[in-house]
Amino acid sequence: MNLNGKIALVTGGAKRVGKAIVTALAQRGCTIVVHYHTSQSEAEETVRELLAAGHAAIAVQADITQEADVERMIETAVARFGRIDVLVNNAAVFFRTPVETLTLHQWEQVIEVNLTGTFLCAHKIGLRMREWGWGHIINMADVAGLRPWADYIPYSVSKACVITLTQGLALELAPQVMVNAIVPGPVLFQEDTPEEVRQREINKTLVKRAGTPEEVAEVVVFVAESDYSTGSLFHVDGGRSLA
Repeated sequence: MNLNGKIALVTGGAKRVGKAIVTALAQRGCTIVVHYHTSQSEAEETVRELLAAGHAAIAVQADITQEADVERMIETAVARFGRIDVLVNNAAVFFRTPVETLTLHQWEQVIEVNLTGTFLCAHKIGLRMREWGWGHIINMADVAGLRPWADYIPYSVSKACVITLTQGLALELAPQVMVNAIVPGPVLFQEDTPEEVRQREINKTLVKRAGTPEEVAEVVVFVAESDYSTGSLFHVDGGRSLA
């Protein structure tokens, strides 16, 4: 499928991997909706960069764990551009939660953003896409959803559920809407990730290095351009899932 002229909404698109995805989709001709929660300055800077490069883009704030916010974000995008052709559910939280100190609040925070937020966006936009007759949803999972990380139980559980959600939505929204998941391995670590944890995860890859945001973005574009893939997992993990 030719992405030129298509409307793409990327949650958490202001920085890190999200910004790389936004940039890659824009370079393929997409009009971009950059979602952000608290990263307003980064989102506005990303939009300025896109506009300066000749791409159409807007930034929209929303708390994706809140149904009303998600609905407002969708209405803003549709009012401006008419529809949403591609949704990339990239927004997520990721921080260490050793089981000895894991709290209910931490559990709920991770699950609400990574799973509930992904569900709300995919559900509400997916039903719209089905009415429009076409659409592509790409959910960002993680190799931790297949092989859990020690000290990251809520995160691993949330990403495992994103994989199941992807497959369930693919069944429910077919044939009009394709729903797939990207499964990255070690790419960008949080600043508080101990060096021994970083090296441990890198050593578990077959290529013995961390990936880059741009490498993840390349696969997102590939999947978005696919006309015959749904309910699938696309690994960008340096072989981590085999180790």
